[in-house]
Amino acid sequence: MFPFAKPTTLTDESEFPIGTSLDYECSPGYFEDMFSITCLENLVWSSAEGICRRKSCGAPPEPFNGMVHINTDTQFGSTIHYSCNEGYRLIGSTSAACLLLGSTVTWDKEAPMCEEIFCPNPPSILNGHHTGTSQGDIPYGKEITYACDHHPARGMTFNLIGESTILCTSDDQGNGVWSSPAPRCELAGPAGQCTFPYAPHRSEYLGANLSIAMGTVIFAWEHGFLIKVRHRITCWANNSWVLDVPCCVPTGEVTCILPELMNGIRKDLEMRKVYRYGDNITFECEDGYTLKGSPQSQCQADDTWNPPLAICTSSQWSCKKCRSFLSHGYYSFIHLYCH
Repeated sequence: MFPFAKPTTLTDESEFPIGTSLDYECSPGYFEDMFSITCLENLVWSSAEGICRRKSCGAPPEPFNGMVHINTDTQFGSTIHYSCNEGYRLIGSTSAACLLLGSTVTWDKEAPMCEEIFCPNPPSILNGHHTGTSQGDIPYGKEITYACDHHPARGMTFNLIGESTILCTSDDQGNGVWSSPAPRCELAGPAGQCTFPYAPHRSEYLGANLSIAMGTVIFAWEHGFLIKVRHRITCWANNSWVLDVPCCVPTGEVTCILPELMNGIRKDLEMRKVYRYGDNITFECEDGYTLKGSPQSQCQADDTWNPPLAICTSSQWSCKKCRSFLSHGYYSFIHLYCH
């Protein structure tokens, strides 16, 4: 009859005469009170409102650099919510409920933690610099300003293209991200000079220190990709770049492969069958073997490892070249001598 109480005596009766009283006790989660209701002359039961009072879980713990949002109260059956201050992300549950535990009530979850948000290293730009560091951990809200490097002695000045200032913000998952892409520095010059071309992904310039005047040729190649011919572009009189032929033709992504048999290498090392340009690998030998060569190698643009892959050689004594001598007589023996 009541969600907060139960009768002390069960009955199958559905109708009761006027004046009948029924005894109830408050349910768990409520203070243990006994009360009665009576069938009145107007054929309704007397009110039990406010008799059973909910127990309280008490003030919930507030996370450091965060806050608690109490929707109604902190009593049995209520739910609260947590949030973090700007610049922090929530680690844990966003809510907790006041529930029954044995004969008492308590919050069903611990308070979450609020972790400070950091952005990765700001991108570097060609012929420019920024005010950040290269060690990462740029805090939320920090601004990084870019500027171009000028070389008056060589007659080279650059214009900054894009936003000069970027801000460390966060995405919907609470990860630190920059507010916009990094700008770029383009060479500025009079008629008969070309704007310095924008470097495509995985590329770099050869001859970048030359004066970018009419007829100057710039070469570039893509790291991590094999190409048959390098890119070649030429500055023309109308201040535009023209791609000369033949053009480069990618022949596929660079991959470095490990030998099928690698005796003595520890089996628990995480190694792949194929590595790509710039990947590093580290070797360790099993007991009884000695590492010969560098413990680390890197995959190069020409499909080779630098330094060359190390090998594991057996530490036990062994012979490289042996001679045998046969002694004649009643008994014959073979003697082995190693050099």
